[in-house]
Amino acid sequence: MRTTSPVTGLITGVLAVVATSGLVGLAAPATASEPTTTRERGIVIECTGAIKGRDVYTSLYENDTVRNTIQILIGDDGHQVGGSRDTDRDFRDGRQVRGVLKVAGRRAVVEGTARKVGERIAVHEEHDDAGQHITVDGFHKRLNTDLTLTWKGATAPLTCDNAFVYDLQVTKESTV
Repeated sequence: MRTTSPVTGLITGVLAVVATSGLVGLAAPATASEPTTTRERGIVIECTGAIKGRDVYTSLYENDTVRNTIQILIGDDGHQVGGSRDTDRDFRDGRQVRGVLKVAGRRAVVEGTARKVGERIAVHEEHDDAGQHITVDGFHKRLNTDLTLTWKGATAPLTCDNAFVYDLQVTKESTV
């Protein structure tokens, strides 16, 4: 059964990445009779803004079953700099958030606060990927953020409308 609510629709793309990008291949290969289930907890904080007159996109992704990923892109397609890296360090400690990445040879720092707000929102997602049927069940809760990006001596506020904390059961079953 596939259900989609407006809130679930917001995170469908992120959950697809969560459920498939770093997680495929972590457990022993599943067979049709042996689904594998993992509990995954973490955060997704995606932000936009502008620094030095250039558009900015940042992403902090934590998952307690895989390495965490920071991504920062500055500029547009004509002249874009940025990158990403994986780390074992968490980006969020209590309400404090901090992620660091070298961008164009200079240190870029995303930092500030994020706190859980609102009600827990149920999540259910099903999709097929790489020979597996993946079912995601659990909840997420919105994060209210106050973050900035500092790069090349400038600091700019970030808008992070899609920030949330999640606690999910991810079940994978072979479809082959």
